[in-house]
Amino acid sequence: MIRAHELIGRAVVDMDAAEKLGNVKGIIVSQSGERVAGFVVARGESIFGGGVNRNIPASAVHVIGPDAITVSGAAAGQGTSELASLPRVSDVMGRKMVSRSGRLLGSISDVLINPDDGTIVGFALGEGTKSKIENLFGAEKKGATGYVRADADLQVGRDLIVVPDDALVQPEIHEEAPMAPSSESSAVASDSATSQPARPDSLSRWGAGGPSSDRRNVWTTRDRVVETPAAPRPATPVSAVPPPSLPREE
Repeated sequence: MIRAHELIGRAVVDMDAAEKLGNVKGIIVSQSGERVAGFVVARGESIFGGGVNRNIPASAVHVIGPDAITVSGAAAGQGTSELASLPRVSDVMGRKMVSRSGRLLGSISDVLINPDDGTIVGFALGEGTKSKIENLFGAEKKGATGYVRADADLQVGRDLIVVPDDALVQPEIHEEAPMAPSSESSAVASDSATSQPARPDSLSRWGAGGPSSDRRNVWTTRDRVVETPAAPRPATPVSAVPPPSLPREE
């Protein structure tokens, strides 16, 4: 998994033209909230603003590299018109999550993305995920914050997101004494690393858009019944208003 904030600022390179298109400024999410739909790429932007922004669809992504996102230049300009109206990852940052058992899990601090196909895996949580006992004995364990699965049955309101109790995933922390690797194990690890096949271009599955579901996601709110205001009564034409009756003289 990769965190959304790790992609912000990453270079975007057109691998066909061997040209840098800019840097990721924002991440666009599909209407269903299930996957990344595209990226907002800024070019020529400085600390004083300016520059040009363009939307690049996820279907153009070739690979998410450690230093750059490579895209197909031919596909980068296709299907961009609909991206402007879609939600952004930044829209959900800071939203509070509460479990059905009444425990404040914390606020969304990041969005977890599958780098192979751009699907939304979960929502990383900030403060509030640990109980007092956990804070007492494990506060020093950095990186132990959990996340809420994106495929959980979420109840989304305007202010809070209620999640099932089993939707919270806590990372496992293994306390082991550090051991100096032997020369033999180092050699085996080196051979293992060099013998690993290159990752296939499975990242071309970005933007594939599998069957979408109608489940509620954090980018939508609970349906509410909105009362339709009564239509205003038409004004009576001036000509149709009868003149006021005058009192009869005795």
